[in-house]
Amino acid sequence: MHRERRRSRPARIGALALTAALLGAVTACTSDDAPSADPTPSPSSTSADPSPSASDTPATLRFAVYGDEEQVAAYRTLAREFERRQPNITIRVEAAADAAASWKDVDRQFGAGRAPDVFLADSDRLPQLVAGTRVQPVDELLEQRDVEFGDTYERLGLEAFAADSALQCMPNDVSPYVVFYNRRLLDLSVSVPTGQPLPTPEVNGWSWKQFAISAQAASRDGVHGVYLPPELTTLAPLLRSAGADIVDDVQTPTTLTLSDAGSRSTLEAILQVARDPRVNPTPAELVQQDAITRFEKGRLAMMIGTRAMVPQLREATDLRFDAYPLPSFGRFQTIADVSGYCISRESAHVGEAADFVAFASSNRGARITARSGGIVPANLVAMRSPAFQQPGRFPVHVNVFTAVIRRAETMPNPPAWPAVVDRTQPLIGRLFYDTVLDLDTQLPEIDKVAADALAEPTESPTTPTPVESPGG
Repeated sequence: MHRERRRSRPARIGALALTAALLGAVTACTSDDAPSADPTPSPSSTSADPSPSASDTPATLRFAVYGDEEQVAAYRTLAREFERRQPNITIRVEAAADAAASWKDVDRQFGAGRAPDVFLADSDRLPQLVAGTRVQPVDELLEQRDVEFGDTYERLGLEAFAADSALQCMPNDVSPYVVFYNRRLLDLSVSVPTGQPLPTPEVNGWSWKQFAISAQAASRDGVHGVYLPPELTTLAPLLRSAGADIVDDVQTPTTLTLSDAGSRSTLEAILQVARDPRVNPTPAELVQQDAITRFEKGRLAMMIGTRAMVPQLREATDLRFDAYPLPSFGRFQTIADVSGYCISRESAHVGEAADFVAFASSNRGARITARSGGIVPANLVAMRSPAFQQPGRFPVHVNVFTAVIRRAETMPNPPAWPAVVDRTQPLIGRLFYDTVLDLDTQLPEIDKVAADALAEPTESPTTPTPVESPGG
C-alpha cells in the first residue's frame, strides 16, 4: 500500500518559528563593509557586523574546520581577521580534509574531554550533538551580540540547525545539489523539439526526459553522458519531484519506502539511465578513474554535486563547465548539504567563542569564506555579493545555486540515519549495477534493512568528566 508522504517543510518551519520566538529576530540593519562592495540590499535583508563583548583577558580558541585548500585557507583568513579586531583572542585553526574526517576527530576529542571550542559540523550530525549535550545553543548568545536574523539568513539553514526550541549551531553553508556539465560535451538543444526554447536553468530547469535525452546524446566517442551516484542522496530529490519520498515520515521515519507503488515508476526511469553502461560509468571504470577526474578530463559530460566541487573543477586546465538544476519528474526539487558553526558546551571560553561565531556569520565574515568558491553562504547578503557570485569564473550560471535553494530540503535526519545509509548502501549499489534486476525482491529488502536500523535504540554519546592533571 502506498504510504502518503508527510511533508517536511511545515514541521521544520514550526521548529524555526520556536527558534525565532526565542530570538525575537524580525529586523536587521546595515553592513559596515564599503557600500561599493555589493548591490545595495534592502534594509530588511542586511545585518551589521555584530558588536563583540568586551574581553581584556587573553584567550585561545580551537576552531575545527574541514574542506579543500581554498576553503581551509578562507577559514584561516577569517580567523586572522577576527584576531585583528579582537587582539586578546587567538584562533587556532585545526583542519581536516573532509566532513567525515573532521567528525571523527571531533567525536574522539569530545570523548577525551578536550573538544574544540568552535567546530564546523554538517547538520546531519545535529541529533548526535544534541543527544550528547555537546553543543551550546547559539540563539541567545548571538542575539546578545546584535545578530538579528529576520530575512538575513537562509531559512533552510536555520531550520536544519533548530532543535529543542533553540538554534543549536549557526548555519554557514547551504549548498544545494545541482548538475554540473561540460559545456563542450553537452548540447542542450537536443533535448527540445526544433524551434522550441531551451529550459531556463534559474527558472524552470529541465524534465527527467530532457535530462535522459541529453545524457544519451552525449554518450559517444569514449565519453559517458552522466554519473549518477548509487546513493539515497540521488534518489531522494528525484522521488520528491514525483510527489513521493524515500521515507514514510521525514521527521520521524520508521522505514524507507522504495517499494511503495508511488515510487516504483520513478525508480524504474532512474535505473533505466543508471544501469546503461554506455551512459553511466561502471564500478570498474570508476576504480580506474573517478567521476570528478573523468569530468575534468572531458570523459564525462555531466555529474551531480554541490558547490564544494567548484574549487577543484576550476583547477582543471581548459575545463569550461556550468551548472543546471537537478532534473524533475514533475515539481522541481533538490536537497542541500548544510554546515554550521557549533560551540562546544565544554568550552571554557563560551563568550569569546560566541564573539567569533557572530563575526564569522556576519556580512564581512561570510564574504571571506564565500570567496573560497566552495560554499553557498547562509548569509543572504554575502550570497548576493561578488564574493560569492564571482563574475567571469565558471560556472557561468552561478544563480542556479541561489535559485534552487527555494526548492531545497535536507535529507531525513533521525539519530539512526547514518546506520540506515551504511546498511542500505550496498543494496542500492546492486540496484544500479547488478546484471539481474529484481525490484520485487530488492526494494522490499532495502526497506526492511532500513526499518530494522531505525527500530534499534540509539546510544547517546557521552562526554566523560576530564581527569584532573597531576599538576592541578
